[in-house]
Amino acid sequence: MKITIWSTSVVLSLILVSAPLFAHHNFQAEFDSNLPIEVSGTVVRFSMTNPHARLYIQEIDENDETINWDFELAAASSLMRRGWRRDSVKPGDTVVVSAHRAINHPHVGNARSVTLISEDGENRVFGQTRD
Repeated sequence: MKITIWSTSVVLSLILVSAPLFAHHNFQAEFDSNLPIEVSGTVVRFSMTNPHARLYIQEIDENDETINWDFELAAASSLMRRGWRRDSVKPGDTVVVSAHRAINHPHVGNARSVTLISEDGENRVFGQTRD
């Protein structure tokens, strides 16, 4: 009986410890590294959430049509280690995002760097969002 309880405990522990490893997705399963893009637009929302922070921007294309973009960034804790804060970019800010486009969604990308365009010419590059 003691062996059964012990073995069950070990198996359940292994399952619980390994579950997060399977939850994370592979970059190439969602994004195409052969489809680099650069998007300029206005920040609509920036959320530092886990598992990935998100940056939502609106771009005006050459036909004056509004395109809503959704960019995945690294985890909030990783961004904070790189100098990001919750108020690094705010709604209304102008940014340029270098990213890789999603495979199945035309206006979704994985951001590699974000440049905040300031009116005084002191642009701030937030650099790589991932190592």
